[in-house]
Amino acid sequence: MCEWLSGKRFQLLQVMLLSVAALLYGCSTPYRTPIVEYSGENTGKSFEGIMSYAAQGDLRVVWLHGMCTHSIKWALERDAFISGTLRESMEAAESSKSSAGGNQPYRVTRNHSVSGNHLEMRYLVWSALNDQAKAVVKSASFSKYERADINAALKEGLIDDCFSDAVVYSGPAGDPIRNWIRGEVCDALGGAYSSSGCRIRDNTDRHKTIFVAESLGSKILSDALISIWDLSSKRDKAEIERRLAEVQMIFLLANQIPLLSAATHSSDPTALKMETRDTSLSPLVELFAAARTEEKARSFIEAPGSQLKFVAFSDPNDLLSYPLVGGEHLPQDISIANVIVSNDTTFLGKLERPDTAHRNYLSNPAVIGAVFDGYDGVAFSRRSVPASQ
Repeated sequence: MCEWLSGKRFQLLQVMLLSVAALLYGCSTPYRTPIVEYSGENTGKSFEGIMSYAAQGDLRVVWLHGMCTHSIKWALERDAFISGTLRESMEAAESSKSSAGGNQPYRVTRNHSVSGNHLEMRYLVWSALNDQAKAVVKSASFSKYERADINAALKEGLIDDCFSDAVVYSGPAGDPIRNWIRGEVCDALGGAYSSSGCRIRDNTDRHKTIFVAESLGSKILSDALISIWDLSSKRDKAEIERRLAEVQMIFLLANQIPLLSAATHSSDPTALKMETRDTSLSPLVELFAAARTEEKARSFIEAPGSQLKFVAFSDPNDLLSYPLVGGEHLPQDISIANVIVSNDTTFLGKLERPDTAHRNYLSNPAVIGAVFDGYDGVAFSRRSVPASQ
């Protein structure tokens, strides 16, 4: 035994024992209790969640997934949080799925009753549109070569299946996603989308609306809303403004707008001179600011009773997440809250698993509680993941 422990074997055993001790005593979760940082004037130190808004009146929630392959399971897992709150079975909620079959996107709609009000959840599952492009990526595989297990898992999961979605979306191959999401967002606002923009249908019901977007979905949602505005006629924009003024909250989980906006950034100095917007302001925030200015709100719809709140959740160790930049001149009726969280354990202050840091927002009890219950400015409610997940 002593001979076996001699030399390099003994040194290796020492390293292993020290590593185990370090892992046992050197682990931390620095933002288990999240930190909230606000931008905007007259910023309230709290925000409401899906269930609190639904208790006040009819509500429509439009939810986009992010990078990586997703299926109807993704929608049902998120809807389980609502069914659990209402103590209803998953079968109790009226459900429908729109799909053309094959490699096509679809919408999963789940209808609930909250305090006698109608809560409509729309889950937009777009990932099938990238299946063929991902097949090309996966065909260029190193699977026949010897690889380290962890590196292989990260390459095949985080890069080949997930980050490839962002690459596809950033180029012309992302046009099918852009077109489909525009149509879905326009429909959620009460309109019909065509190449000439979003035409709000006459006599369509108006809904208070919440948008939720995960990861790459944050950029897809932002692009859809901005392009709907840019492509629509002056006549249609007047009605679109009314509908945008009814959006109450936008939750962004692992916001990627700053990263992916770099793909369309212009360094042309003449273009910058012609730019009239506040360039420190996110274009998505600016769009809603224009729709909710006080005089426009009075012209088209009763003034919004509360601020529109953007809430962006980010784990600082998430390689693909960024805070939402508010700019120096946020309108008084818009606020931004950046919620800093820890989605997994940090080892020795050196490493948090990159995959769980990015994927575990909806496994984080504080994030779940904030999205569904809101935040009272003092403490986060903490929700458990439903047992079915």
